[in-house]
Parts: sequence; C-alpha cells; structure tokens
Amino acid sequence: MKWTILTAGALALSASGALASAPDAWAELEEAAKAACIAASAVDEPEVVLPVTNFERHVFMTVRGKWPAGSFISGEATEKACLYDKEEGTAEAREPGFP
Repeated sequence: MKWTILTAGALALSASGALASAPDAWAELEEAAKAACIAASAVDEPEVVLPVTNFERHVFMTVRGKWPAGSFISGEATEKACLYDKEEGTAEAREPGFP
C-alpha cells in the first residue's frame, strides 16, 4: 500500500512538472516559428496577423508587410502565408494563390 501511494505521489509530481513546462515549450516554438516566418516572408515592416495555428508537423501563420525596395511593387502591402516545419526548423512563405 505504501508503495502505491509513493508511486502515485511521484507520478503526480512529475506530471505537474511536465504541465508547467508545456506553456514555456509552446511559447518557444511559437517564437521560433514567428522569427523563421518573418525572415522567410522577406517583407518590410513584417507582423504576424492571424493567430498562429499549430498542426502536428507544421505551424501556420500569415505575415503582413510591404514589398521591399527594389521589387517591382516596392512599398505596396502584401500578405504571405507561412508554414514552419517543426522537425526541420525551417519556414516557407509565399503569397496565397501563387504556385
């Protein structure tokens, strides 16, 4: 009986520690995804405009900004859809509807 109580107590403590770190881990993942997507979008004045959506292998978000100087439509507003690959730590961004 003592063994069962001790085991249950140990499991409860370890589970509470795991739960406490989960929000930190999600926040770190979201920040890594945002940084990668902002870099991949290659726009000026970037900002994430949709809630970050977490999938099993990817994180999805939309980045809004302006076309950079030197582009044929520099300064014009744009939005890019971005997928962040959790396993690879890489992001790909493009305008929705373009191949």
